[in-house]
Amino acid sequence: MAVSDKGSVGPVVSTVGLVLVALAGVGFLVYERAGDQLMEDTGEKYVALMQLRRDALQRYMDRVSSEVTYFAGDRNVREILADLGSAWKRLGRKGRIKIRNAYVEGNPHPVGERQKLYSARDGSAYSALHGAHHRWLRRFLEQHGYYDVFLFEPGGDLIYSAFKEADFGTNLVGGPYRESGLGEVFRTAREEAKPGSLAFSDFRPYAPSHGAPAAFVASPVLAEDGRLLGVLAFQLSIEPIDQIMQTQTGMGETGETFAVGPDGLMRSNSRFADAPTILSRRIETTQARHALSGWSGAGIFDDHRGIPVLAAYGHLDFLGTRWAVLAEVDEEEILAPIRRLRNFLIVSIVVAMVVVSAIGGVVLSWGLHRPAPQAERARRSVG
Repeated sequence: MAVSDKGSVGPVVSTVGLVLVALAGVGFLVYERAGDQLMEDTGEKYVALMQLRRDALQRYMDRVSSEVTYFAGDRNVREILADLGSAWKRLGRKGRIKIRNAYVEGNPHPVGERQKLYSARDGSAYSALHGAHHRWLRRFLEQHGYYDVFLFEPGGDLIYSAFKEADFGTNLVGGPYRESGLGEVFRTAREEAKPGSLAFSDFRPYAPSHGAPAAFVASPVLAEDGRLLGVLAFQLSIEPIDQIMQTQTGMGETGETFAVGPDGLMRSNSRFADAPTILSRRIETTQARHALSGWSGAGIFDDHRGIPVLAAYGHLDFLGTRWAVLAEVDEEEILAPIRRLRNFLIVSIVVAMVVVSAIGGVVLSWGLHRPAPQAERARRSVG
């Protein structure tokens, strides 16, 4: 008859239990450490991506300011402004209305292609000079990627624009667009009237461009004797900004970088949106407020959709205007590999528990059913 050795059962059960607890503990520690490390690495990555986009955007804005000040002092621009300004004055009020009609309403090319008209051929000195200078100015516009280029005479008349929108020929001091961003930069540049001075107006809807978002930068054009000849202004295109902010390299499936203005509206278009988001999507998140306050950092926040994201934030300052620059990715995407690791660890631990339990059960069964040492000695002595 088998005799159980109850003294050997307790250590076996304890050992099996300890092994199972140890397996679960190791799995939990691996899961926690891997999650923390992944969040830390992703945070560093998105901080770097935010800084790259911000620095690229800063270089673009610095290039804009350098170009407008350089060309405001360029001899060609001074000569063009002096020529057109002199011819504009000689036109008189009726002649200016006629010129405006010839290049805007009477332009044979449709809206968006009016820059193709080099000369109205109306016999005026202005049109002759426009035909001579427009080719160079149009080529400059295309090479440097601006939406439009403008020349003002000191009184505020817009005597040249490449695209001949509704603002051409109007006065930006007392005319219908005096409160626009273009009117603001003209007046600021005229009041400064110093070499290298700059004026900037942030993106906002601009009526002559059919309400599209427009930003302007301007600088005074001075003669060699310091006399004010007028003002040179550029209308910025959104495309270079989008090319910087919509770069997908390193962003994953849900990651994106974008800019936000002090009014809380986007200053670039989302890579995920079918319609433009600049000036139409409001971003009033904690991370955007931090950046607009001049802070930089990263963390888990809710985005404008109310979805948790890892967000890296910083800011860019340009001629008195601050933009927030953010790089965000859904937390769900970051945690996906950790959740796969968690599931793998759970399966592995369960399998290990089953194996260890089975081994422990065999050992325990063997311990319960084998003869006790005393009984074995008694059996041998009897034999």
